[in-house]
Amino acid sequence: MKKWHLWLAASIGLVVIAGMMIREFDLDALSKIHLSPQFFLGVGIAVLLFAVQNLMYTLRFRHLSQRKLSLSQSFRINVLCEFTSAVTPSAVGGSGLAFVYLNREGMTMGRSIFTMFAALLADEAFLAISCCVLYLCVPSDLLFCTASDVGATVSSEWLKGGIHVVFLISTLIVTAWTAILYVLLLHRPQLLGWVLKACCKIPGLRRFQPKIERFSNDMTLASQEAKLEGSRFWLRLMGYTSVAWLARFAIVAAILFAFQCQGDMLIAWCRQWVMWMISILSLTPGGSGVAELMFRLYYADYLPDASVAILAAMLWRAIFYYPFLVMGTVVLPKWIGKKLQK
Repeated sequence: MKKWHLWLAASIGLVVIAGMMIREFDLDALSKIHLSPQFFLGVGIAVLLFAVQNLMYTLRFRHLSQRKLSLSQSFRINVLCEFTSAVTPSAVGGSGLAFVYLNREGMTMGRSIFTMFAALLADEAFLAISCCVLYLCVPSDLLFCTASDVGATVSSEWLKGGIHVVFLISTLIVTAWTAILYVLLLHRPQLLGWVLKACCKIPGLRRFQPKIERFSNDMTLASQEAKLEGSRFWLRLMGYTSVAWLARFAIVAAILFAFQCQGDMLIAWCRQWVMWMISILSLTPGGSGVAELMFRLYYADYLPDASVAILAAMLWRAIFYYPFLVMGTVVLPKWIGKKLQK
């Protein structure tokens, strides 16, 4: 991991926040922030939810390894994966390198690849199912609502319609990807390999043939591991995954509570699904910039003015995003050095 990746990930979000502060921040807004017991309670709850999220992911990696990884190893793998997610585009995520980290920790290649695909399948299945349920159960005028004062140059109705469309497109993509992962992992691991091998017959693509062969073999190994697990294994996997995601999305409600915001916190929590589905299409590392801007626009109806919204966005990202940049820079060099010595 090059240093400029880290600086890029950190700087994009900070630049967006700085830009919003230059345009909209008012020092008088600081007087509206009351450092009351409620503020510290809300921040404490947010930090606790962050800890729960990472505990669930740690237990998930230990569960997927059949308890062969210790809690410290599982936590280290989680930090490395989250760090990778934080410095790569959201669509890439950190799961793609999970099998490398797991294999280096002593797991077999077959089990490492299975763990990577199983974790990815659980994440995508949770998002696909929960987004569909959310869309059917929550009124669209609440789920996709934006405040009318988000900016003179931006039409609130146009923005609301755009968010609606992007959410639906992202949900369809995630649902399709979940179905593909399910079929590949549990039923027909060779199917994608056949398609890709056929594509490699096209002149100019033949040089990818060795990589396709390797990928097809990896999928077969992962599928063999998957078929050995029973329903209890998959239920526990989905349990850890669901609690982790629910805690992640609830952090924003705790932040809004800390700022003594008025409004339905359940709706604020539900809007996190929409924000996440939009940010996964972002090309910036960890959704930097997009997440901060979306928070400013999407929760404007909960916060008294733009200045307070910017401060809330800063605190929100400081709790659930920037810690992984810090932990990753500490864990990754030590982890690489230790593995190179072996």
